[in-house]
Amino acid sequence: MERAKDIMQKWSASQRSEVIQMLSQVSEASEVGRIVSLAPGVEGGPEAESSDTLFIVEGRADLTILLRAGVKNIVATNGVNIPQYVVNLTHKKREVTVLADGDRVGDMIVKELLRRGAKIDYVSKAPQGMEVEEMKPIEILDLISKRVDLKTYLATHAALKQVVPENLLNKASELKESIRETFMAVLLDSEGEVIEEAPVSQLFQRLNELDSVAGIVFDGIVTQRLLELASAKGVKLIVGERIGSLEKIPRDIVVKTLDELR
Repeated sequence: MERAKDIMQKWSASQRSEVIQMLSQVSEASEVGRIVSLAPGVEGGPEAESSDTLFIVEGRADLTILLRAGVKNIVATNGVNIPQYVVNLTHKKREVTVLADGDRVGDMIVKELLRRGAKIDYVSKAPQGMEVEEMKPIEILDLISKRVDLKTYLATHAALKQVVPENLLNKASELKESIRETFMAVLLDSEGEVIEEAPVSQLFQRLNELDSVAGIVFDGIVTQRLLELASAKGVKLIVGERIGSLEKIPRDIVVKTLDELR
C-alpha cells in the first residue's frame, strides 16, 4: 500500500494529529485485508512479505484489528515463543515496529525478539493493562504514531524497575485526565502533595528554583535536558504526554507517559 508507505516516511512527533487523520483516510479508503499463512504456524497480513516496513503483534486477534485499521504489513508472533521465520523476516525490512500489549507479556515479547536476534527499530506499547486487540482502529493508528525508537524504549523500561512511592504514583494517576491538553505542569512532593502548578513553558525554570520536588506530571514532552535537571534535583517520577528522543534515562528516575498510568 504505497500511500501508507509515504505517510510513514512523514511521521514525526510534532505531526501526530495530522498523521492520525491521514492514516484514518487511508484506512477508510482501503479494502480490509485478510489474514494469510506466511509459514507453518505463522500468520500475518497480505503485505507482510512485500512491504519494506513491518509491524509485529502478538496474536491473531491483533492481526484482525490492524487489518481493520488498514495496516496490512503485519506479522504475529503467537506469544513469546518467537518463530524463526519472524526473526528472519525482520532482517529483510527497512523498518520494523513492535506493537506490544500494555502488560508484562508485551515487554517479554520485545525482550524475546531481541534475544533471538530480531531487528527492531521502534516499539509502541498499549496503555497499561490494555491489549492491542481491545483497541479501536483509530486507537491503533494513534498507538502507531506514539512509537519510540528502540533505544528510548529500553532506557525507559530499565528505569521503570526503580521504586517510586505509591502515594506519588497514585497522585500522578489522579492527575492523568485533568492535565491533558492544558499545557500545564504539576510538581509534587514525596507524599504526593501538590507543591505548585505552572505552565509547561515555565517548568524548567520552576524546577530549577524549587526544592523537594519528587514528581512531575505535565502536558508536554519529556526531554533529555529536563531529565538531567530533574536528576540533579532528586526527582523520582516524571510523567509527560510523550517522550522525546532520549540518549539515556538516569537510573534514579522513572519516566512514563500519561497513557501508561493506571
